[in-house]
Amino acid sequence: MAIAEIITVGDELLSGETVDTNASYLDGELERLGFEVRRHTTVPDEVELIAEVFRAASERADLILCSGGLGPTEDDLTMLALATAMGCVLTRHEPTIVAIRERFARFGREMTPNNERQAMVPERGEVLENKAGTAPAFRAELGRAVIYLLPGVPREVRYLVQKVIGPRIDRGAPVLYRRTVKVVGLGESRLEHEIQAVVDAYRDRVRFGYRALSIENHIKLAVRGEGAFELIEEVSSALRAKLGDAIFGTDADELLSVVHRRLVASGRTVTTAESCTGGLVAKMLTELPGASSFFVGGVVAYANRAKTTLLDVPSALIESEGAVSEAVARAMAEGARRRFAVDVALSATGIAGPDGGSEEKPVGTVFIALADDKETVCVRLQLPGDRSTIRSNTALALLDLLRRRLG
Repeated sequence: MAIAEIITVGDELLSGETVDTNASYLDGELERLGFEVRRHTTVPDEVELIAEVFRAASERADLILCSGGLGPTEDDLTMLALATAMGCVLTRHEPTIVAIRERFARFGREMTPNNERQAMVPERGEVLENKAGTAPAFRAELGRAVIYLLPGVPREVRYLVQKVIGPRIDRGAPVLYRRTVKVVGLGESRLEHEIQAVVDAYRDRVRFGYRALSIENHIKLAVRGEGAFELIEEVSSALRAKLGDAIFGTDADELLSVVHRRLVASGRTVTTAESCTGGLVAKMLTELPGASSFFVGGVVAYANRAKTTLLDVPSALIESEGAVSEAVARAMAEGARRRFAVDVALSATGIAGPDGGSEEKPVGTVFIALADDKETVCVRLQLPGDRSTIRSNTALALLDLLRRRLG
C-alpha cells in the first residue's frame, strides 16, 4: 500500500491557540483514497524547519499533504520552505495574481500588495487553482514523494481535496471496513485478556486496536479487501460471545442513547436519588428528547437530613453504616421508588473528594443501587481521578447498571 504523511504548519498549532482539524480530516480522506498514513508532523513558521521536514518525509512517503503557511503575511513561509528543500527559487505566477485580484473585485474590495506573496511559488512544480480562497494549492515532486501544499483554512482544504487533489491521487482503494465495538465495565488490560483468543484467531486478517474513554473501552476493528463486511460481522459475533452484555453498542452508539432507547421500548418509568452526583444522572436521563415518557423526577439528597426527610432513609442506618454505604444506597433507591411510584429507581452515594476519604473508604468510594419490583441490587465502585471524573463516571456506571437491568 502507498504510504502518506501529513504535515501541518503554524506557530498557532504548537502554542495551543488553534486546534488542528485538518490532519484528522486528511487521515480519513487518504485512507478512503487508498493510502496508509504513517506520520503527522506539525512544525512552526520557520523556513529551515519546514524544509527539513519536507526532505525527511520525501524519503519515506509516496505522498505528502501539507496544510498551512500559504497566506499573504510575512509568517506564511511554506512555499519558500518547499523551494528551499527542492533547491530552487520562487517565481511570480501571474495567473494567480489575476485570479486574486478578480476574487477581491467580486467582493467589492481592492487587493492589497501583500496578497501578491501568494503568487510566489517554487519554479519547479504546478500551481493548482483554489476556487474556495485566494491562496493557490501547489504540486511538486521531491525524492520519492509527490507533495501537495494546501492552505490552512479547513473549508479550503476540504474543497481542494474533494475537487482538485482527490481525483488526481485516487488509487481505487480496496474496500476498507471499520467497526468500533463499545464495552463498559472492563478495564483495558482485562478486556484484552478476555478477548485474546479472538484476537489470536483473526490477527492475520483483522487489525485490532483499543481506546479507553472514561469507564468505556472500545475495540477497533479494521478489515481491507473483498468480504470485509462479512469478516467484521464474524469477528463481532465472536466478541459478543466472549463479552456478553459488557458490550453496549457499536460505532455511533452512545451509552446514554442506548439506555434511552431501552427505556422508551420497555415502557418503564424511572426516578433518581443522588448524593455525590448532585443531579448529574437526572441531567443525563433528560438530555435526549422524549425523556418525559420515562423520567418522572428525582431527588438530590446531598445532606443526611435530606436523605431521611425526602427518601425515608432511617437516621439510625446512616449513623450505624455511614452515609456512604451499601445499606444507605439501597435505602435511597427503595425510598425514591416508593415516593415517586415508578418501576425503577437509581441511587448514588459516595466520596468524590478531594477530601472526606478514610482508610476504609478512600476518595473514589461510591455505592450505586437500583431498585425495581424484583429486587434491589447494589454495586461498590472504587473510581480513580479528580472530583469531576469520579462524579461523571459514577453517573455513567449507574446508567450502565440500568442498561443491563433493562436487558
